[in-house]
Amino acid sequence: MAKQEYAAPAPDTAVRRPRLRRLASLGFCIVGAASLIYLLGAAVVHFNLPSSGFLIKAFDGAKAWNERRQALARTQDEDAAPVVGKIDKPEKTFDGYTLYAYASMSTSSTQAYLIDMRGEVVHKWAVSFSQVWAEPPHLRERVDDSRVSIFACHLYANGDLLVVFQALTQSGNGYGIAKLDKESNVVWRYAAHAHHDVDVGEDGTIYAIKHELVFIMPKGLEFIQTPCLVDYLVMLSPEGEELKPPISILEALRESPYSALLSSLEKPGKHNVPPGAPLPRVIDDGRRRSEPLHANSVKVLSQELAPRFSGFKAGQVLISMRNVDAIAVLDTEKGSVEWAARGPWLAQHDAQFLDNGRLLIFDNLGSPKGSRVLEYDPQTQAIPWSYSGENKAPFFTSERGMSQRLPNGNTLIVNSEGGEILEVTQSKEVVWSCLVKGVFITSARRYGRDQLHFLEGDQRARP
Repeated sequence: MAKQEYAAPAPDTAVRRPRLRRLASLGFCIVGAASLIYLLGAAVVHFNLPSSGFLIKAFDGAKAWNERRQALARTQDEDAAPVVGKIDKPEKTFDGYTLYAYASMSTSSTQAYLIDMRGEVVHKWAVSFSQVWAEPPHLRERVDDSRVSIFACHLYANGDLLVVFQALTQSGNGYGIAKLDKESNVVWRYAAHAHHDVDVGEDGTIYAIKHELVFIMPKGLEFIQTPCLVDYLVMLSPEGEELKPPISILEALRESPYSALLSSLEKPGKHNVPPGAPLPRVIDDGRRRSEPLHANSVKVLSQELAPRFSGFKAGQVLISMRNVDAIAVLDTEKGSVEWAARGPWLAQHDAQFLDNGRLLIFDNLGSPKGSRVLEYDPQTQAIPWSYSGENKAPFFTSERGMSQRLPNGNTLIVNSEGGEILEVTQSKEVVWSCLVKGVFITSARRYGRDQLHFLEGDQRARP
């Protein structure tokens, strides 16, 4: 018998062609509908129609996600271990332990590390967001742990650590505060949209910033478009409980002689960006509308330093507001702004009191050459000292950035986007450097050995 060949039946082209035409028509309809939705959304934003605030936030969120993803993914396969020693001049450094945290697209970023001057990790805190809140009551939905980072820390002498959780891809998305013990166990949690920074006063009071979505502005602030995120100063007990109602920073400014600072919210912001640097996404008209102040640091004036600041009182709080390029001192008893200033800085971060009666400010965008650190005299408005890397090592970070005056007069500088921490002398010499490849450094501070009682034995900062 002759072998029979099996042949697949020929397709019924008479049936398939109408089906293909229907699928093609459906595809064109979907593309057309998507295009129409995009055009309508663009029109709503352009003409400032109702709901434009939500669309602006959505567009900015998508843009933020893409830009942060690209920045962090450039070196996502590299090791995130700190590299210390490229620059290290022991005779000129303030030896201590550097606490840092970072954001990363490739590894868990809810960890904080304490390293010595050689870059060796002497202690580590690690906790996932879901370990702190399995079902966060202050958020609409459960959050993926990989999308959260530790954005600020405060280390106690006994090894307890305050951590501020924040969204990895959208600045301004505060996820709350938790206190961890030295073994990373959760001591307490503060379920609110706390973000960016935390400070602790001499009496143990905790100062933080939180934001809330507001749909109706109070009298005198109607020119600010809603819905938008409004920042509040929060004061917590050492156990994490609110000591008094949060203070609206917007309303405190409105009631002060410095209310004119808010007029900048009615016009687009313009900032210098060094040649070749990416355009900043945070300071634009859309972000000013959806997040008027963008408060990003809070520091309380201590009893020890208060006599060095004429016109300021112990317990008053220094706040940095990025989206109005201003810093302000807020009286927590009166709930009012007692002093405020703009200067040569733009989109600044990490304003803090110095023991010489001046302020230290990380200036992100005030110079066309890059970022810089400024020492500012609030009485004379002079800039007695600044550091921008000079011509040898300029640095630039459009977001975050930190600085800290050390006991020996040196300054610790954090280049967040560059993943780098530097120690610089008063003569502007770099005497120590630490590079953490492939990450965005969200927080870094140095502590002296005498500040950290939990470290065992005769462990030294420089082995």
